[in-house]
Amino acid sequence: MPWTCGTCLRAFNTARARGQHMNALGHAVPRHECDRCWRYFGSRAAVVGHMNASNHWPYECPRCGDTWPTQDKVDKHVVEYHHHCTDCDRTFADYNCIKMHLNSRTHRRSEMDCPFCKRAFVSATGLSHHLESGACPQAPFLNRETVYKLVRSKDPTGVVAKKLIGWDGSASGTGSSSPSSSRYEVTSQAWNGYAWECYFCHRDFTTSAGLNQHLNSPAHQQNLYHCPNRAGCGREFKTFAGVMNHFESESCGFTRFERVQTGFRGILGGDRLIGFH
Repeated sequence: MPWTCGTCLRAFNTARARGQHMNALGHAVPRHECDRCWRYFGSRAAVVGHMNASNHWPYECPRCGDTWPTQDKVDKHVVEYHHHCTDCDRTFADYNCIKMHLNSRTHRRSEMDCPFCKRAFVSATGLSHHLESGACPQAPFLNRETVYKLVRSKDPTGVVAKKLIGWDGSASGTGSSSPSSSRYEVTSQAWNGYAWECYFCHRDFTTSAGLNQHLNSPAHQQNLYHCPNRAGCGREFKTFAGVMNHFESESCGFTRFERVQTGFRGILGGDRLIGFH
């Protein structure tokens, strides 16, 4: 195959011979030459078409042999197509599974700080759950209802917070009318003779404490949030942690993990309104 000098157009039988010729005379390769073979073309577009068709890009996938223009594209291909983590040498069942792995504590630093107790979290999901569950020792007043009020105040157009008319923070429209202090306590009427029974879903619990925990969880609460991707997704969520997890998983493609972190910081500080695009 003729390897052509791009300056004097002299042809050589090997790439090495051409290289020696160019080094000696200061000549150059053809302007639009393939990175992997001797062929050259009249335009960059023609080169790209040839390299795509011939699989002649310089960076090769270690799992299937496909080639790409940059190492970054190879890395992205390995994750999106092969669902493989090169650092851990693990292959996952699907793209969502490997994205969750790559966004976990294994690969990300804890950069989401609680504004009250300064505990660090890897994701907005973890920090949301910390606040909604009342687990922050410096902000025991925060819970699912107060977080919803905060989010709704930063979300006047209803990007993620549902505009619930007459919402009172109660389970399925029943219960205490005080969203900041609503709490269920089991009475003897919940005992059905052999277990403590939830009067909403009729699930049995061995202890009254277990039933209390179930009743005060979001299990039977209203959906307070929705995915902004109404046409493509439309899912609804009971907790802010739930919608954050949905975003961070990138399962519906509405936004990227990194944008969720930025948007969440805007909710917690300053007067910025919600935006995750």
